[in-house]
Amino acid sequence: MKNISITLSVLLVIVLFGCQQSHEGPDYVTKPNEVATKKASNENYDISGVVSEVNKDHKRVLLTLTKHIQEDEEQMWVTIDGNTKITDKKGAFIFEDFKKDVRLKANFSKMCKDFSPRICFAEEIVIQ
Repeated sequence: MKNISITLSVLLVIVLFGCQQSHEGPDYVTKPNEVATKKASNENYDISGVVSEVNKDHKRVLLTLTKHIQEDEEQMWVTIDGNTKITDKKGAFIFEDFKKDVRLKANFSKMCKDFSPRICFAEEIVIQ
């Protein structure tokens, strides 16, 4: 009986320490901005395209897509808000700098609205 108690105690200690260690470390703690930065540095973007229209009232740009999410999708509205990270070769880029024929890549937050063309919300935009 004493051997069984000792064996169960040892197993319990191993299980507790094993579970505790598997949830530690930076791989399990990720913030949304860190995910976007990893995507950008790996050159994995949700879409890319050329600005064909700028809607200043709603802070969105209409893109003619060169990299699609869906095969039959030719255009998409990309909405820019205060949380959208925008970068270009020169550094600072603001919404007012968007104009027709600007080429960009973008990563989206999780939300898109199903209109035609779709309206998606940018987490990160890289001007090419």
